[in-house]
Amino acid sequence: MTAVAAGPEVPPRSAPFAEKMAYYRSQHTSRGIRMTHLVGIPGVAVSLPLLFARPRVGVPMFAASWALQVAGHRLFEKNNPALTKGFVSFQLCGLAFWCEEVGELIAGRGLD
Repeated sequence: MTAVAAGPEVPPRSAPFAEKMAYYRSQHTSRGIRMTHLVGIPGVAVSLPLLFARPRVGVPMFAASWALQVAGHRLFEKNNPALTKGFVSFQLCGLAFWCEEVGELIAGRGLD
């Protein structure tokens, strides 16, 4: 298994959201990780209602979307997903990050 990079210190739970976003961004710096999250984050979001309505579709989609994101962390960033350090806070950061990335793409600035 690949060693996991140490990286910056995780903000405390009481830290403002902006500080948590700064940490989240520091854990998602490579083009590869941003591409895996560009697909994986909406994959998880779409799969959530399907977990209950159509489990045969929702369960594999949910698992594949998470696997893609975890693999991206291991391959491109050499770190663990931020949500392992604060599930709810960093889930919200992930959604905000995805919105930022889509905004950059729409503006024509790409993932670089």
